[in-house]
Amino acid sequence: MELEPGVTILDFILKRIRNIIPGRVIIVTRPKFRSLLEEKLKGEAEIIETDMEDFGNLYSVSLALKQLGVEGFLLLMSDHIYEKSMIEKILSSGGKAAFTVCLDRKPSLTDAEEGLKIVLKEQGVAYTGKRALPRHGIDTGVILCNEKARMYVEKAIGSLGPNATISDALNLASKDGEVDYVDITGILWKDVDTPEDLLKGREVYWQILRRENESESGLVSKYIIKPVSTHISTKIYRSLDIEPLALTLVSLIVALTAGFLLATKESLLGGFLVGLTILFSEVSGEFVNLHNRENWRLYISSLIDCVSDVAIVTGFSLPLLLSGGNVFLLTILSVANIILVSYITQGLNNLGVDTRVLRKIPATRDVLLFVILFTSIVQLPLYGLYYIAVAPFFYLGGSAVLTFRVRKGEGRLERAKRMPKPEVMVEKGEIAKRIEILVSSSLKLALSFLFLHMVTPVVTDITLVTFDDIVLKSDHLMSALTLILSVYFGYRILMSLKFLIDMVTKRLVAILRVSEFTLKHILVDLLYILLAAILWVYLPPQLKQVPYIGENLARLGALAIFIFFILILYDTVKLLYKTFGDLYRKIIERLTEKIREGTESPENHA
Repeated sequence: MELEPGVTILDFILKRIRNIIPGRVIIVTRPKFRSLLEEKLKGEAEIIETDMEDFGNLYSVSLALKQLGVEGFLLLMSDHIYEKSMIEKILSSGGKAAFTVCLDRKPSLTDAEEGLKIVLKEQGVAYTGKRALPRHGIDTGVILCNEKARMYVEKAIGSLGPNATISDALNLASKDGEVDYVDITGILWKDVDTPEDLLKGREVYWQILRRENESESGLVSKYIIKPVSTHISTKIYRSLDIEPLALTLVSLIVALTAGFLLATKESLLGGFLVGLTILFSEVSGEFVNLHNRENWRLYISSLIDCVSDVAIVTGFSLPLLLSGGNVFLLTILSVANIILVSYITQGLNNLGVDTRVLRKIPATRDVLLFVILFTSIVQLPLYGLYYIAVAPFFYLGGSAVLTFRVRKGEGRLERAKRMPKPEVMVEKGEIAKRIEILVSSSLKLALSFLFLHMVTPVVTDITLVTFDDIVLKSDHLMSALTLILSVYFGYRILMSLKFLIDMVTKRLVAILRVSEFTLKHILVDLLYILLAAILWVYLPPQLKQVPYIGENLARLGALAIFIFFILILYDTVKLLYKTFGDLYRKIIERLTEKIREGTESPENHA
């Protein structure tokens, strides 16, 4: 099954394995596929054929174990695609239990129905099964097994025979507390079982490629450039057959032009072209990555980027040098630092060091070029030059600390946090207490508003304090008191509602057949949308009462609420589509079929 012409699911999996854990790869297949795989793989993996036609997936694992020693291994399903970060995350967990599974707490409705459900307990996994409720999420087909896993595989095969499944071995191990998990929620993956799954898998494949290109970026690229550049590079890759370095040369031409314009004091146009340089540079780098990251192309691309950076920084600082400013040392330092940042990043990547934490320091190449863009447009080049000369030293210090930690074995990816609470039954007394808080807080808030509304006409427009031009009136005090009461009781109401949402979620899991975490996320988002609507109506008029700055404060508050509302609404719609998108498409298909049947009926033809 191909994800794109010439790239099968197996190719996709093997490429990620080679990039992360190069070593021995064993593939278990039916006899009729052996010659096909051997011809395709050409010795890249060991092929083991099964000796029967009907068997469970654990039997394939047992055959592979006969070729392995006592060491641990990574078990991958051959019909799953996923981001490489999933493999990195489970490997970084350490795998102290016999089995460590990847848990997706927010699968789509279709995936939740078809996938292997994971039921959690206080420490690790309690049970796995296809028929369980997807309360805590599902397995994603990536399992880390240590040397103890062999015992449970052999035990399951001995008890159930060749029809034993991986779930059977997991359940045996879970009784001994030997099944752990890592939370990979948010990482893209897809199980491909049907033709419909394959079509969806091809969509997810391109999303994965874009996501993996987004991971290697600084702050400016991540939040401003990458959302655009990854779509452009992927579109070019899918539509045009061109040399990847051609885009790098385009980026160089734009950078040289930008440097020339900055040198001739055309700061506005020059700054704009610096922005285009950042965009084209990201597009070209992503395009090279999509072409299997050949080392010689990566080297030439990084070399051209360095030439571009030197041209831009030189053009940026030249007007200051010619004007007689004492910035020669700053210029030399800025040119050296922008090259040094790229050199350090490339060196750490070659050492296999995870630089994601380091990229959060605002001194990466994209940030430094953005500083040139911004300070050129606002006509403050000297400040930009100071920033470029100084900021990379923090990046240098961070890289030194990171390298030292790697040397001491502390630089591995952090393990995903466990669930903060075990699965427990909440007593009715606690539910009653929360309902009581909700009702009493609502009544107290209503009575407080009624009291303030009745008192306001009596105490309105009374001057309390006068100091020079500052006048504090009773109206200001009443507004502040109203705001304080709203925040206090509103918080108590909100916390009670969130608790009740948790209770409702546990009961809805059995009805909707989606994970508890997904339902909780959706309901909490809806609660926040309601809260934002209430604040939009209520908060700005109250902020207007603040002396002197009330008008601006009200506008700022309204803007903040609007942004919060849009972000939560986007998150809700995105999650709803991810969870129920397959169901929505099935409904549309059924409606289309019904309409087609109606239009093709004999009565209509008559």
